Amino acid sequence: MKLKKTVSALLITNALLAFSGCSALNNVYGSIQNDISNIRFENRIGKSQLYIKEAKALMFEGDYKSAKIKLDKAYKLYARQASLHAGYRNYYEFTGNQKLAYLATRRFERMVEKSNVLNLKGRYAMVQLDSPQLASDLFSLSITYHDENTATLVNIATLGYTTGNYALALSSLKMLNKLGHMSPEAALIEYLVATQLGDNDTMQIVKIIMKSSWPDSKQYKFISSGLQTVAMPTGNS
Repeated sequence: MKLKKTVSALLITNALLAFSGCSALNNVYGSIQNDISNIRFENRIGKSQLYIKEAKALMFEGDYKSAKIKLDKAYKLYARQASLHAGYRNYYEFTGNQKLAYLATRRFERMVEKSNVLNLKGRYAMVQLDSPQLASDLFSLSITYHDENTATLVNIATLGYTTGNYALALSSLKMLNKLGHMSPEAALIEYLVATQLGDNDTMQIVKIIMKSSWPDSKQYKFISSGLQTVAMPTGNS
């Protein structure tokens, strides 16, 4: 999407110059530079997370030496990730270096804390400021710091539903399922998205799960009422 915006900006440069002069050129190229920087940043994050996942797999197989190499590569790309420091903690615990394991744990906790703060700010932007773009940016930063922050993932799913971006909502719900997260908030969003997509099978399954797990929750009572309306954001605060 950002790449498409970059291309579009290049195509309209001449038209902007015709009306606004050289100042428009500076603004356009400034915007293009920001888009390119964002793309490069996202690529670094993606590569870094791939190294972290590979390190986790290698440690599971008992190859801690190779895992450490992968973690170091991830660190060079982007160090502010909870999952990275969790990997270092596991490595140092295995090698018996309790001092470095403790430091890795402290760094992990700081990343989680930063992620939680950004999630709260994103929720405020979504609910109180009614600013989906700002909320999206803050949630993205939250997930960058801690990609397993389930509260943020629920809020992203909520944002996807309330803005009609059902692909975003489903992607976030899929990640929650992978993490084994279950909550009435996440279940309600899954039900509402399924309603919009006409997925009756998912609606029935989710309703059964909610009746079994959270029969007294306000979320289950809402769907049991038969009301079909756009729900207010319900992600964890």
